[in-house]
Amino acid sequence: MYKIFYLFRHGETNYNIEKRWQGCSIDAPLNDNGMAQARLLADKLQDLGIKELYSSRLKRAVQTAGIVSEKLNVPINYITDLREGNLGQAEGRIYSDVEQMFPDIFQAWYSPENDMNISFPDGETKQQMQDRMFNVFQRLLKSDADIVGVCSHGSSIRYLLMKFGIMPHRMPNTALYKIIYDSGQWSAEKLF
Repeated sequence: MYKIFYLFRHGETNYNIEKRWQGCSIDAPLNDNGMAQARLLADKLQDLGIKELYSSRLKRAVQTAGIVSEKLNVPINYITDLREGNLGQAEGRIYSDVEQMFPDIFQAWYSPENDMNISFPDGETKQQMQDRMFNVFQRLLKSDADIVGVCSHGSSIRYLLMKFGIMPHRMPNTALYKIIYDSGQWSAEKLF
């Protein structure tokens, strides 16, 4: 079996501008720039042959996927587990506040060692995010389409990509990745 996934992050929200952690409990919509980013993303995706489209149920992803769906004339299927990670007590707070409130966790979260068992109080670990996202992709292998679009969120995408050898990096809104499944082997690359 051979299948291509085009995985992309949602467009910008005001929370992104404020450097505020959204997580899965903050359901912020796209701002005007985020809508424009989604339109540019849709243009990039237009000729890639996407036959199915999946999205998180959070507004910022729904709106991004909606713009892509309209451009590609492909319906959206919603999967709750494509949501952003549960960042627990860090959600809704700006980065500097999170750093002050949870200095040890904050430092470990961004450490190059990438401890996959680290989490903020009441939140998911990086490993739980990775497992949740990979399970979605495993299920999507059963879809009929050979080229699939997937809209999700920064942290969830970041830790899924680690499974495929792409280490955490700055991920702009509407960043695009190509994930390939070929006869039991997974690979990934950053496109934009």
